Amino acid sequence: MAALIVLGGVCASFVYALTSARNISFLYRRSCCDSCRKPLKWYELIPILSFVFLKGKCRGCREKIPISNFIVELTMITLFIMPIFFQLGLNDLTLYYLIIIFLIPLSIFDFETFTIPNHINLIFLFTGLYLTNLQYVEPLGDFSAILVLHLFYYLFYGSVGYGDIKLFSVLTLITPLNFFLYILIFTYLIGGLFVVLINLYKSNRVDKVPLVPFITNGILIVFYMYEDIHLIYAGGFL
Repeated sequence: MAALIVLGGVCASFVYALTSARNISFLYRRSCCDSCRKPLKWYELIPILSFVFLKGKCRGCREKIPISNFIVELTMITLFIMPIFFQLGLNDLTLYYLIIIFLIPLSIFDFETFTIPNHINLIFLFTGLYLTNLQYVEPLGDFSAILVLHLFYYLFYGSVGYGDIKLFSVLTLITPLNFFLYILIFTYLIGGLFVVLINLYKSNRVDKVPLVPFITNGILIVFYMYEDIHLIYAGGFL
């Protein structure tokens, strides 16, 4: 478990930095404070603990460290160790860890910026195809799903971002087709319910929400409840 905790924290920190990076310089330069640019000591880079010990502030300039760093690390570590306590419905740990490593940081980034960087979609795609060894690629089914996604985008232009369509297209290629269809269902069930509840309690109507957090939640539900969902929705035939 200790190894999973360390690995989860390191992956969270690295992929979140990769998600928000505008160039590759972060790969070879020392990590530094976003405010004062002071290089960080090694002990200031320890996931979770450094944020707690520094009380959420830079040791040099005392500016607040973005809480998003802490949230990404804590969430990633929690999800890394969850399979120890809860059995996955779809028993593919490689796919599970691959998806959360990319989508947890991307969820926070999308929540803050309403954008999905193209380089993350590309890295996610090629890493996913390699690690899954193309075992979930179904040429006809995947092509049909991607075509429908793009038709939906153009027919209902503005209702969903193209970055989300590209992310859905990646997920189509690296997950079983029925698994992907369940992701779509739960993404829009959770997202739709959220928008309805928000609009009930806000005077200003909310029309735009970041979709990646709902995609991620949908994926987690499907991963852990796959067999039950498969039985309920498809009777085991899909």
